[in-house]
Amino acid sequence: MKKINALSAALVSAAVAASALVTAVPANAAASDNSAGVSIPPNVVVDDGFDPNGEVVVVGDDPGTLSGDCKDRAFAVVAVMSESLNGCSVIGWNASAQATYKWYKHQGNANPCIWGKSFNSKHAPTWTALDCGTGRTKNVPWGNVAGTKKMKGLTGAGWAGVQWQ
Repeated sequence: MKKINALSAALVSAAVAASALVTAVPANAAASDNSAGVSIPPNVVVDDGFDPNGEVVVVGDDPGTLSGDCKDRAFAVVAVMSESLNGCSVIGWNASAQATYKWYKHQGNANPCIWGKSFNSKHAPTWTALDCGTGRTKNVPWGNVAGTKKMKGLTGAGWAGVQWQ
């Protein structure tokens, strides 16, 4: 019985020490800073899908504190609306910031119609048409939001392989 009480006391002591460590971290630290070194300005709304651990690009009137690049992603488009995996993350520096989507069909027997994730003036995610055909470059409204790019698309029939960033 002494061993169980000693073990219980040790576990309680460890739990108290751990909770002291957790409460020592500022409550907003996760929203403004992360292990990838990305600092999010206080005027930026963080979308649920934001991934700070991947590629991060800053758009808008950026003072140059962050920069980045979006690598190409592959996306298969079929006759049923389907979504891509996440692309790079974007931090919109101000309310008029726009994110750029570039895409092109690299294989397949049909031309796709593509939409890109964007944000409206109330910081809610929306889908902006990026046109149909063999490829386009288009800016979409982003605003002061930290979010992660995503596409969706479909074909009239058949399939298309799309490269995008």
